[in-house]
Amino acid sequence: MRFPADARRDVHVRYTRPSCMGGFAWFTVDFEPLPDGRLGFEFVNPLGTEDIDAECAQAVSDGILLWLIGAERENLHSVHRPRLPSATELGAGVPVRPEAGPGLIALRAVLRHSRLHPIDSLSLTHTRAGWRAADKSWRGGEATDDPMDRAL
Repeated sequence: MRFPADARRDVHVRYTRPSCMGGFAWFTVDFEPLPDGRLGFEFVNPLGTEDIDAECAQAVSDGILLWLIGAERENLHSVHRPRLPSATELGAGVPVRPEAGPGLIALRAVLRHSRLHPIDSLSLTHTRAGWRAADKSWRGGEATDDPMDRAL
């Protein structure tokens, strides 16, 4: 069984972390099954550097993959952070986190929109936001009116 079975479109995340270090991530991502019965994980970023820089885009990808393999929010930036599987391992079949149901990861995530803040767009924040986007995608309706995602 491949995961996900169905596409989830227009998952909006606005994540801010008020502190002296700041932190700002705001993007929309689509989640869809990989075509042709393939297993693995693909992250597609058709946006330019004025929308999101390469470091923050990679952090979104890492956050999504961390959610898929079962990392907990508190372990995203700690010594307990799990190792990300390689493309070869993902292609051979990596199980999705248990609470998402049975299946092997077969996901394409496509970044559709992003906003940068010139000072507060940090990779740390984008990793957390990527994790949150994947979590929101599979929580579905209960996450549709998240006050953190309302426009500023």
